[in-house]
Amino acid sequence: MTELEQLKQRRELVVLAAELQRANVARRLERIEANPAKRVLGLAANAVSRPLLLKLGSAAVTFAVRTYRKKRSARKKH
Repeated sequence: MTELEQLKQRRELVVLAAELQRANVARRLERIEANPAKRVLGLAANAVSRPLLLKLGSAAVTFAVRTYRKKRSARKKH
């Protein structure tokens, strides 16, 4: 077997591996998209997590502002 034949065989194997990977990814995506329960759960999880994070973040900012104001007013009194 010549070096050129070996290179051609390696190229064919690489192309085959790439095609198999692409088919595997496509199959997985189809399976995820086909299951409506997973889609609904994913949408629900996104809808719940964003407002919750916003609520927690605003509560943390409010707490920090209150603490800063209390410390500042305590310094002014003394």
